[in-house]
Amino acid sequence: MLWFERCNPFTVLLYFVSVSALAAVYNNPYHTAVTLAAGIVFFIMMRGKPKTALWFFSVFLLTFIVNPIMSKKGATPLLFIGDDPITLEAVIYGLNSASMIAAILFLFYCFTELTDSEKLMYMLSPFSSSAALTVSAVLRFVPLYAKQAVMISDQQKAIGNQGGKSIPEKLRFGGRVFSSLSTWALENGIVAADSMACRGYGTGRRSFYSACGFKKSDGVFLSCQIVLIAATVVPSFFTRCSYQYYPSLDFPETNAAFIISAASYTLLVFLPLISEITDRLKWKYLLQKI
Repeated sequence: MLWFERCNPFTVLLYFVSVSALAAVYNNPYHTAVTLAAGIVFFIMMRGKPKTALWFFSVFLLTFIVNPIMSKKGATPLLFIGDDPITLEAVIYGLNSASMIAAILFLFYCFTELTDSEKLMYMLSPFSSSAALTVSAVLRFVPLYAKQAVMISDQQKAIGNQGGKSIPEKLRFGGRVFSSLSTWALENGIVAADSMACRGYGTGRRSFYSACGFKKSDGVFLSCQIVLIAATVVPSFFTRCSYQYYPSLDFPETNAAFIISAASYTLLVFLPLISEITDRLKWKYLLQKI
């Protein structure tokens, strides 16, 4: 999603937080289905890994299976396992909960793909420079430590410390690698701290450059989000938009307020997709004029 990648990080954060929060608060099968559909579409557009999608599906399946077995609530039994009923309400609630969890996993996978260390620094620096530095260091050092651990392990094997097949020998080999990695990490931390101190970090107000500016398109996108969030929330003060599962299924009344709220939420969820399609059509139109 090239258009979403160019957006200001704060507008992207507001989108993901608002969509996830509204879907969780309403807990309505319609809202959940729309959120899950958008999450899957964005995941495909971000070219997510099939293994990641398989893991999300496993979480969905586990949640869907466990809830009807563990929950004994509900007024409509479908079958009995021994003396324990499997109720329709528990099945529907389990399906909705599993879909909600999968939708949030898909959305925040896309958020992590869109947010790099520079954008994270941009969002945290106005509030706490120390927190921004800590998060940035963690994002850098975790893969660095993993690479260093592999290097230390290869070096130990090269000098003859192959370890062994038994568990005690494997534990001793892992202990040597961990000891060397810990020493290297402490030394690297001291060097990084001295380097930051020599550059005067923390001695005064810090200024920084960031390519994540606030453009006119970000203002339009932010305004559309605020309007759609308001159009989703305000009608819920006049009608019930949430869905009741226990003790029996209770659908909210399908009136004008509910339709406005549901339509606004649908537009909010698919707003990035609409913007992406519009941006691509505009690009093709400009190419044709060349």
